[in-house]
This record gives sequence, structure tokens and C-alpha cells, in this order.
Amino acid sequence: MTTVIPGARNPQQARANAAAAKLPALSGATHAAIRELYERRVREQVEHRW
Repeated sequence: MTTVIPGARNPQQARANAAAAKLPALSGATHAAIRELYERRVREQVEHRW
């Protein structure tokens, strides 16, 4: 999963945003849970907009 964190207002915020890249990768179980949540709660509301 990738996301953009726009709008850092100062160098400290930019550094904190960049630090997220150092976090460990999500597990397969977490990816599966996110996919299930998306399919159940989000997909119907957004995919027609693409």
C-alpha cells in the first residue's frame, strides 16, 4: 500500500512524514484484513468513480 502525505507545513512535519518509510512492512494477515474491509465497506462507494 502506498499513499501520499501532502502539505507538510514545516521541516519537522516533512521529517515525520518521511520517517513513515522506515516502518516495517505490513504482514500478509494485515493486508488481507485491509482487503476484506475494503471489499465489505468501501468498494461499492468508490469504484464507480474511477
